[in-house]
Amino acid sequence: MTHSRLPLPAPSILILAAAIAVGGLLYVDLPFSGASNARISLGDAALAAGLLLTTAAGVLIASVVGTAVVLTVEAVRERQTFVKPMFNLGQHALAVGLATLTGQALIPVSREIGPMTIAGVVAAMLVFTVANVLVVSGMISLTSDGTLIRTVRRLAVPVLVLPAQGLALGVLAVVVWTAEPFALPALAIPVLLLHSASRQRVRAQLERERSERFVEIEQALGQAASVDQLAALAQNAAERLLGVRAAVWQDDRWIGPVPPGSQPCRVGSDLAVALVTRGQSMGPNVEGPCAAIGLGHGVLVIWPGLPELAEDTVEWLERLGQSGRVHASRAVAAVRLEQERATLRAVVDGTADGICVIDGAGVVQVWNPAMASLSGFEAAAAMGCRIRDVLGPGPWESDGIHDLTRPAETRVWRVAIASVSDIAHDRLRVAVVHDVSQERRLARMKDDMLAVVSHELRTPLTPIKGSAQLLLRRWDKLSADDRERLLGQIESRADHLARLVNDLILVGQLSAEGARPIVVEAVPTDLAQLLRDSAGQLRRAYPDRELAISAPDRVYGVTDPLRVRQIVDNLADNACKFSPPGALIDIALLVEGDRFRITVADRGRGIAAGDLDRVFERFERVEDPLFMETSGAGLGLYIVRQLVDALHGSISLDSQPSTGTTVTVTLPYLDAATLSSKIAFG
Repeated sequence: MTHSRLPLPAPSILILAAAIAVGGLLYVDLPFSGASNARISLGDAALAAGLLLTTAAGVLIASVVGTAVVLTVEAVRERQTFVKPMFNLGQHALAVGLATLTGQALIPVSREIGPMTIAGVVAAMLVFTVANVLVVSGMISLTSDGTLIRTVRRLAVPVLVLPAQGLALGVLAVVVWTAEPFALPALAIPVLLLHSASRQRVRAQLERERSERFVEIEQALGQAASVDQLAALAQNAAERLLGVRAAVWQDDRWIGPVPPGSQPCRVGSDLAVALVTRGQSMGPNVEGPCAAIGLGHGVLVIWPGLPELAEDTVEWLERLGQSGRVHASRAVAAVRLEQERATLRAVVDGTADGICVIDGAGVVQVWNPAMASLSGFEAAAAMGCRIRDVLGPGPWESDGIHDLTRPAETRVWRVAIASVSDIAHDRLRVAVVHDVSQERRLARMKDDMLAVVSHELRTPLTPIKGSAQLLLRRWDKLSADDRERLLGQIESRADHLARLVNDLILVGQLSAEGARPIVVEAVPTDLAQLLRDSAGQLRRAYPDRELAISAPDRVYGVTDPLRVRQIVDNLADNACKFSPPGALIDIALLVEGDRFRITVADRGRGIAAGDLDRVFERFERVEDPLFMETSGAGLGLYIVRQLVDALHGSISLDSQPSTGTTVTVTLPYLDAATLSSKIAFG
């Protein structure tokens, strides 16, 4: 079957251009995110017919003219700039040019309808389709969230099916035109029906894809950990799902890009029905329609950048808003729950008492850092284990307050256990563990201190009272020497008692909360004479001890003679008390530049290495207070250290059991430059 080709004159080109334009108005849009879409029209049928009826140049001119008319109409109707239509026209012209070149090479010159002619038209239309698919897919992948391969795959079925329909219609139209031209209008009805069926098929495909995407969006919204994350997901979802621009107004700020000059959104975040307006009333500085929906904690605003919203945009927007409100409530509740958990975790982890929680089977569920420190078991080692396997036997199944002595340690725990109900574990026991070892030690020290102080106060009182009674009753019968001896004994014991009382008062002042610093008065002092005076007093108190003084005749320096005398008296008194009768006590003074050093050495029982640090504490004695062999309240070395610190000096102690003890005190001379804010300069 042959047909005559349409000549090249303008009327023939206009007829073909008009057919292409009319076919171009019958289209199907495939929307993508970011307001991108691919448009497939029945203009392909006119193009296929043109390849059979006219020359390559005629087809190219008619196609460009017809397509230009369609693009101009669409640009005016949608109020677009002419940049996009010009690009689309160029892309179409390129594809048509490749198709016409292919057709010119493959279609026989006779244009007789036959296998070779049909094959040539098919090849030309295939080249036209592939060129369009590649260009359109490349542009869509650049402006949307899809890759080139994914976009080509999505376009493959409709882009191949609809042009195939157009090709068939074009060939059929040519056959009817050449055989029975008057029957050509009868093709309109099947063409329209076929086009409508194609639109329905594409819409069904789009609905299916959109539903699948909405399911993915639902899952993403369900995993949002905060309302800010949910807002960002909703904004991105609107762009992906509806192919529009979107932003969320939340916490007095826009989340997502908005045009410059945008204003706050005045819509309530609980809006359940989409509100559609035009212009800038929603906040974004855009032209055309805007739609808003509440997200529970913010407002989602969309604008397509087109004169009208798509038909189903409002419906999908309301579905997205409903999902957003549900997940926003969950996210807010989850954040609050996490905040409460964090607060509880901080309280449990930060408390100084050990806390462990055990379930009904005695398995550890909670183990805080303090519990790890008390027990020596880290949480990783204790969690999931039975409490008895970790801490051994104990009152772990009994509510109440219990004192537990650790078998392998010298510590005592006070364990408070209470039962609580829990949905996940039915019943839990919370054990709060407090180490009362220090409290027990302090209580024992208090008892020991009372025993020591009572003994020390009673010791000098007994000879004072006895001597006073003897003098009172037998004054006349006593010789002058005896009376002087008894009075001297009263004086010596009274001095001892006075020193003890003064020590107790000083310790009380040093130990009181908010106690004022020790007052130091710096005055010129003869240190050598100070040592000799202290030794003279000690010889009267301990006549059976031998004191040796090693010091220059005169050593003058600026210091506090009262505090230095208290240091020497306490050290020498300790040396005398803990040395056997007849023992030698050495007291030495050595000057070293701007410092002086006092050394007191005895040959007494000595101190074990493990007790060297302990003897500087208050009321600390190496002896058992209930079986003491020597007197003393355990205050001497404590007072000495406090005074040495106040004078900016240092103290060291060297002792060997059964050999003796040597205490060395090094003190600087005092002047206005060395006195700190803790010392009163007088």
